[in-house]
Amino acid sequence: MFVLPDRGLSAAEVTVASPSGNHEIQFSLQNGVPHYRVSYQGTTILSDSALSLNLEGDGLSDRFVVDSTRTRSQMGSWVPVIGSKSSYPDAYNECVVQLRDTSEAKRRLDLTFRAYDEGVAFRYAIPQQQGVANIKLLSEDSQFHFTGDHFVYWDDYPQAEYSKVRLSEMPDQAIRPLLLETGSHFVAIAEAGDLEHYAPMMLNRSGDLQLVTRFRSGTVTATDSLTTPWRVIMVAEHPGTLVEHHYLLQNLSPPCVLDDTSWIKPGKVWRSNLSTHAAKAIIDYAAANNYQYVHYDAGWYGPERAADSKPLTVIDSIDMKETIRYADEHGIGLICYINKIAMSRYDLDKTFRTYHQWGIRGVKFGFVDWRSQSDMEFLFAAIKTAAKYKLVVDIHDNFRLTGIERTYPHVLTVEGILGNEEQADRGNPPKNVLTTSFARMIAGAGDFTPCYLNGRVVSRSFQLALGVVFYSPLQYLHWYDQADRYAGKSYPELEFWKEMPTTWDDSNVVNGSVGSYMIVARRKGDRWFVGTIVNEARSLDIPLNFLGPGAFTATIYAEHPEDKKLVTIESRQVTSSISLTAKMSSGSGCAILISPTPSSSE
Repeated sequence: MFVLPDRGLSAAEVTVASPSGNHEIQFSLQNGVPHYRVSYQGTTILSDSALSLNLEGDGLSDRFVVDSTRTRSQMGSWVPVIGSKSSYPDAYNECVVQLRDTSEAKRRLDLTFRAYDEGVAFRYAIPQQQGVANIKLLSEDSQFHFTGDHFVYWDDYPQAEYSKVRLSEMPDQAIRPLLLETGSHFVAIAEAGDLEHYAPMMLNRSGDLQLVTRFRSGTVTATDSLTTPWRVIMVAEHPGTLVEHHYLLQNLSPPCVLDDTSWIKPGKVWRSNLSTHAAKAIIDYAAANNYQYVHYDAGWYGPERAADSKPLTVIDSIDMKETIRYADEHGIGLICYINKIAMSRYDLDKTFRTYHQWGIRGVKFGFVDWRSQSDMEFLFAAIKTAAKYKLVVDIHDNFRLTGIERTYPHVLTVEGILGNEEQADRGNPPKNVLTTSFARMIAGAGDFTPCYLNGRVVSRSFQLALGVVFYSPLQYLHWYDQADRYAGKSYPELEFWKEMPTTWDDSNVVNGSVGSYMIVARRKGDRWFVGTIVNEARSLDIPLNFLGPGAFTATIYAEHPEDKKLVTIESRQVTSSISLTAKMSSGSGCAILISPTPSSSE
C-alpha cells in the first residue's frame, strides 16, 4: 500500500505499508531535509528521524526537493540452499523517492523504502551523474528517534556480555543487531545486504531518545555511484518472533551468485586435537553417530599468531594426507582453521586451491576484522575465493551476518557471539545466554560451540538443548571434549545429537522471555526437535500445537532431579492438543525429540 498526497513535489509525503498493513514507514521532507517515521499496528515506534549523508568536499547539500517517485510490490517466496525453514516468504511494498538537492549543481539522491510483514527498511543511493566522481563518504547520519526511554539490550563488541539499560543510559556506541523493549513491543535495528564495499554500521547514542548510524572505523569511498546497505527496523509483540524473522536480512540481500551449490553440505562438527590419531578417533565417532565433519583448529600449520606460520605447512603430529584419506573413507569431511595473518600474507588463491587439491572440505576464518570498508573487502574476497575452490566457510571472530548467506550460501555459520568459550562463572551465565539467544540471533546463524563432558559444563541437559536453540548449519559440538573421554562409556542421551540435523524445514520460537527462558521447536521432515533452556528454576509448559494431526512419540531428555550433570530419558505418547511440562533447576534445560508414532497397520 502506498499513500502519496498531492501536496507538490517539494512537500511530498509517502507512506509505504507492508502487505498485511502491520508495518508502515513514512517519508517526508521537513524544510527540505528528508525524514522518516515507523509505526506498527498504528503505534508509533520511531518518530520523525532525519536522513543524511556527509560527503567530503562539494557533495550533496542538506536541502532537497522531490523529483519523482516510483513504486513496486512483490508477493513471493524463495528456497534457501541452507536455511532454518524450507522456504522464506518474500513479500513487500517499495517506494523509491528520487531527490535532487537545492544547490546549483542539483545533485541527485535516491531513498528506497520497503515494508515487509517482518519489518521495514531503507537505504540510500547516489546514482551515477555528471559532476559526481570519487565519492568519499565521511559519515552516514541515519537517525532512529524513539518515542520513549526504552530498555536496550546493549553490547558494543560481537563477543561481549549483554547489559540491559535504558536508552538514555546506554553507552555511546552499540553494535547491530540492537534489541529494544518498549513495554508493548520489541524492536530490532539491524543492517542487511551487501557490505562488500561499505563499512559496518554502529549505532551511537545521540541525545536521550535517539540513535544515529556511524561507521565502526574510517570512511567509505566509491567511484561514480554508491548504494548503502539496508537499515532495518523490525517490530513484534514477542521477542522470539524477531528471531524467527532473521531471514528478513536475507530477503534484503542479493540472490545466490553461485551456479553450483551441490557441494555445500551443512552438518555437525567435532574439533580434534592436533594429531592424526586424535582426528581418527573423532572420525570413528562421527561416522557412527551421524556427524559430518572433523575440524583442525588453530595451530595445525604452526603458532597461530606467528607471521611466519605458513598455511601450506603441517606440524609434525599431523599427517594431513592420511587424515583426509581416513576421513574420506568414512564419509567425513575435514575443516581447517586459517586466520587473517596467514590469509593476508600468503597467496590466498594458491592456499585455497591447494586445500581443495588435498581434499579439505571447509575453512574457518580466524581473526576476522569487522571495522572498516577495507576489512569488508578483504573478507568478501576470501569468501569468493573459498567458493571458487568449493570450501564451506565458518567465520570467526567478530563478524555478524547481514543476510550475505543468501548470496554466498557456503558461508554456513559465523561467530560474533559470546559462546561456550566463556564459562558461566566468567561472564557468560545462563542469563546472558538467554539474552544472546534472542538479541544476537536476530542476525542469523551463530556458532555457540556447545560442550558436553568438559568441566565447564554445569548442566548437560542445557547443553543438549543448545543445538536446537542456536541455529547454526555448521553445528560445532563437544567443543572442549575429545573422543577418548567417550571410549568404553555410554551416554544414551547423546542419541538426541545423533538424530539432530542442523538445517530445518520449519522453526518456531514457541515461547520465551529475554534473559529468562526460551523454547524453540524445529522440524526436519516429519520429526520435531525441541530445545528449552532456563535461567531461573521453573516448570514450563511446552504446548505441542505446532505438531500436525496424528499420534506422536516424544522422547524427553531431561535434567536428573539429583544431579545436573545427569540426563534422564523418558518416552511418552503425545498429540498436538496437549502440553508437556519440563521441570528444570536454575541454568538447566530440556531436549525433546518428537516422531510420528507408526500405526498398528504399518
